[in-house]
This record gives sequence, C-alpha cells and structure tokens, in this order.
Amino acid sequence: MDARQRITMTDSDIVAHFARLGYRVLIQQIAFVGETVEDFREARSKKWYKAGKVKLNEPGLFIVEECQPRPGQRTRDVVVVSFGSSRAVMGVEIKPGAPPLKLGDATCRYAPTMEWAKPEAPKGSVPKGKTAKSA
Repeated sequence: MDARQRITMTDSDIVAHFARLGYRVLIQQIAFVGETVEDFREARSKKWYKAGKVKLNEPGLFIVEECQPRPGQRTRDVVVVSFGSSRAVMGVEIKPGAPPLKLGDATCRYAPTMEWAKPEAPKGSVPKGKTAKSA
C-alpha cells in the first residue's frame, strides 16, 4: 500500500487541512511520503542549502518559511503534516517535464532534495527512437 492510500482522509479534506494552516494548494502539489517528520527536520538542518525560518515545529507538524533546499531552486515554504502512517508534504519542487508526483513509499525520498524531476536515463543507455534504414 502506498503512502497516499494509508491516509483515510479524502483529497478535499487534506487540501482543507493545508488551508487551515494558511496555505492554498492543489492535491497534485502535495507529495505523500513514508518519510517521517523527523526526516525533514534532519534534512533541513544537515542537507538543505538555505534552511529558512521555522514557523511551526510540533509533533507531527513542521512548517519552514523561505527555505531553499538545493542551490538553484526557488525559495519557498515547506509544510510537512503527519497523518499517522504517512506524511503529506507541500513544497516539493516539480521540475518541467516531470511526471505527476510519485506516490511515496520507502524508496521515494523527498526530504534531502525536495524536488521531483523526470527520471534520468541510466548512463550508457541509448535513447529509443526510429532505426535508420540503410541505403
């Protein structure tokens, strides 16, 4: 079961929860992860480029304003909300051309980079395309 399925709230309820925290967000802008709130606290203090200002730091809730997790990313607010067995995260940077946010599990980690990009082809792979016909 992926991280989103472990949350029994509807998409509307989750969006409304973020609205109560002061953030207007679409469900497509929220990443659902198996990472803990503590993983994001630790990543902020040890891995993020500009840590920003902690607005709220409570059990199950972590809000950071004006942070920049990686050089070259835009400065933004990050909100991590625990819903029991999964977390909902606002502030993952979605790169151009990236597929929809991957449903989180133990293998999908956002805390260290806070970004989601189009998967890169493995080194040495040949792009798929039409084969040229010989003359």
